[in-house]
Amino acid sequence: MAKLVKTQVTKHQRGFFGRVWQIVFWLFQAAMVAFVVANLNTVGDVSSDCVTQNADALNASACKTGAAIGGGIVAVTGWFLWFLGTVLLAVLMFATRGKLVTYDVVK
Repeated sequence: MAKLVKTQVTKHQRGFFGRVWQIVFWLFQAAMVAFVVANLNTVGDVSSDCVTQNADALNASACKTGAAIGGGIVAVTGWFLWFLGTVLLAVLMFATRGKLVTYDVVK
């Protein structure tokens, strides 16, 4: 006959505000990923539009360089805001994670 083994499992039970901050945290992460993808697409679109509008090789090169520099500035600013938002929301998410609950599980 098999022997029953009793083990304890512990986890944090989130309350209402804990769930709200958790959802806000993950929505912010998804929004920032979408921002990075949109920035990369916009830099490509601006660069190709500028090249088609300027037939001169020197102007086309300047347009590509300007689009790359502008996209880089926007990207670095976005990454900085992503970092700050993640730290702030992570603190709020972990501060509202709820009490520790222990369950007895019989295997």
